[in-house]
Amino acid sequence: MRVTVCSQHVTIDQGQRQEIAEAVRAALAHVERRVVSVRALIDDNNGPKGGVDQRCEFVANCGKLGVLRVEATSTEFDKAVSSALSKLRRAAEHAVDRRRGERKGALPHRRT
Repeated sequence: MRVTVCSQHVTIDQGQRQEIAEAVRAALAHVERRVVSVRALIDDNNGPKGGVDQRCEFVANCGKLGVLRVEATSTEFDKAVSSALSKLRRAAEHAVDRRRGERKGALPHRRT
């Protein structure tokens, strides 16, 4: 799985980029063989003004499972990353479960 960490309006050092990449790999370890790549985007929406503006977005290309996109916003960088990782893990589990259901002959999940 290839993990790319990008940032806008915020400075992230190489150590932080490595930590995020390792956290992504750990969060998706149970579906690692299905994930082709993950792009992490870290953004500070308001710059030095402060507030709830630290945003973390993950876009995961999961081959046959499709593309998963999640994001989280917080006042702190670490909380935004942690929250987005939790969402990504749940989204990956849901995509795998949905795929298993389709293979067993169940009707595909539809939004109404």
